[in-house]
Amino acid sequence: MGSRLGDLFLSFQKKGFMPIEIPGLMQDLFNIIGKGRYCTIIDANRELEDLGWGIEPMDNVTYQLISSLFNKKLQTSLS
Repeated sequence: MGSRLGDLFLSFQKKGFMPIEIPGLMQDLFNIIGKGRYCTIIDANRELEDLGWGIEPMDNVTYQLISSLFNKKLQTSLS
């Protein structure tokens, strides 16, 4: 999980986010994905834009990384 988290941080840094912003962005993403409904990258980007994170802060790779981290977090909490 640590490797995916590092990859995610690097991906957001390459998009221009400051290291201090990334934990808040990731928390918003976990909240968006965890609403209990199907969430596509388009839905997630739209909600992030509404929260003030800029236009399309995620690409497909970033979305897959955050989804895999969320699923890992969910599996751990259900255990």
